Amino acid sequence: MIQGRALVRDENSNAVLNTDIAALNKYKSERALYRKVESLTKELVEIKQCLIHISNRLEKIENN
Repeated sequence: MIQGRALVRDENSNAVLNTDIAALNKYKSERALYRKVESLTKELVEIKQCLIHISNRLEKIENN
């Protein structure tokens, strides 16, 4: 273990692998949260665009 990480070397590729399951779960949780925030941000942009479009149509109707 190096700095609290469970590191092992793969026998076939000689790559160093981190086997810290807690760190992996934390990463997955953070990634899921980031993706959710990104998704909500995109939805908010779409809602804003729809509101602008509706506002423009109403303004056009009022001016006729």
